[in-house]
Amino acid sequence: MMEEVYIEGLKSGDQKIFRNIFMMFSARLNYFAKRMLNGRGGTEDIVQNAFVKLWQKREDFDSLPAVKAFLYIAVKNQCLNLYKHEQVELKYKSFGQPEVTDENEAYFIVEAEVLEQVHQAMEKLPEGCRNVLELSYFGEMKNGDIANHLQVSVNTIKTQKKRALHLLRAMLKTTPSWLLLLIGHF
Repeated sequence: MMEEVYIEGLKSGDQKIFRNIFMMFSARLNYFAKRMLNGRGGTEDIVQNAFVKLWQKREDFDSLPAVKAFLYIAVKNQCLNLYKHEQVELKYKSFGQPEVTDENEAYFIVEAEVLEQVHQAMEKLPEGCRNVLELSYFGEMKNGDIANHLQVSVNTIKTQKKRALHLLRAMLKTTPSWLLLLIGHF
């Protein structure tokens, strides 16, 4: 029922529906693009270009899975084009970019989906727990540095981190654990 509303709204050019679709898929597409580009910047532009293409072809879609597949393919193709362009510019200089294959492309998609689930779960954490996890895992700060930054004790940081991981595990228990192991963040 909800899918029909989204598809009809998309086809008719409803900008509110389009924004909702953007919010639904943009974060995971950014994760995917970052992985495809080996962490380099510019992913926001690539994702936005994919949504521009979606808008231009909005009348061609009959389901949200088709929209999602189109967006992943559009992002993948733009990443590959950027990679090829950089290869030409560098004229055979190696810069460590792994070759994109069907195998690692599927891995990158799974990773993007799981990272989006982790991100959504982190948004639901209490602010203190969320801050500690972000600084620890994404900011790569040590407990002592986090304690100094937040002006709390190291034991408070350890407690917040332990509590945050416990809450995340509970929220993500429906996600198969092998998927979480794939991304290696937790």
